[in-house]
Amino acid sequence: MEDKLVCAITPQKAAKIWVTLTIAALALFFLFTSLTYSKIDAISIWVLTCISMIYFSKKEQMILGKKGQILVIFAGIGIVAFSFLNIPLGLGNPPYSIAEFSLLISGISVFVFGLLAFRTLIVPLLFPILAVLGFEFYELFIRHEDYLIAPLIPPTITLTTGIIRVMGIDAEVHGNIISFLSISGEPVRLAVVSDCTGIWSLGTFTVASIIVLSTFPEAISKKGCLLILIGYIGTYASNIGRIAIISLSGYIYGPGGVIEQVHIHTGWILFTIWMVVFWYYFFTRHLGFSFSTKKKPAG
Repeated sequence: MEDKLVCAITPQKAAKIWVTLTIAALALFFLFTSLTYSKIDAISIWVLTCISMIYFSKKEQMILGKKGQILVIFAGIGIVAFSFLNIPLGLGNPPYSIAEFSLLISGISVFVFGLLAFRTLIVPLLFPILAVLGFEFYELFIRHEDYLIAPLIPPTITLTTGIIRVMGIDAEVHGNIISFLSISGEPVRLAVVSDCTGIWSLGTFTVASIIVLSTFPEAISKKGCLLILIGYIGTYASNIGRIAIISLSGYIYGPGGVIEQVHIHTGWILFTIWMVVFWYYFFTRHLGFSFSTKKKPAG
């Protein structure tokens, strides 16, 4: 016999309520906390998770049995508890970041959908959890394995230097330092380190791709793989553009405070624009989605 809660609410209604409440919770979190690059990365993961939730709600539903329901409920409680242990365990970023908040929302959601016994709708809830844990363990690993990212530094320097030279900036390269004189004659020195390679943007794009390909298996084709490859190239190119814009700001305004502000904001702006453009094209042209409803002419 199906759980009474399952009879009281349909999967479609449950998914719509969840999406609405999740967006509201994230909006409040963003409103009362400072803007960080990791929060911008999280937006793309949560947007794709919401799309996946709506999509899965329209598929044929699998209902949890009693044992499975109990297991999922306790798993949800465990994820909520882990969200508070994430920082003490040395995985999160104190004092409290979007990672811990994402785990909290996901844990509560797993608990609720465990009560509802909607097994199919639990799948999208795993995406933010996997994204958070993936990034944290990856970050923990590369703290001691910088040589993995080192191969990306030389091409980043070469491409960036080539672009800013085309813009008329007489730049020189010494090791991982790009140096040039500003318009006012002040020396500007930009150090290209591992964080400047766009590795985190590439990681975010990877997670987003896994979510999309897991949700829409029909996207896995030669064209789909080619588009994903283009997505990686575009993600890396947006990071090169970021460094070029930082260099241009240093050339125009000198090594003062402006270059720092450009460094902080240019990355997430370019990456967000690229993610919106790329995934809009992927969903509309490759998967055939339509994000606008056109009224049929009367007659």
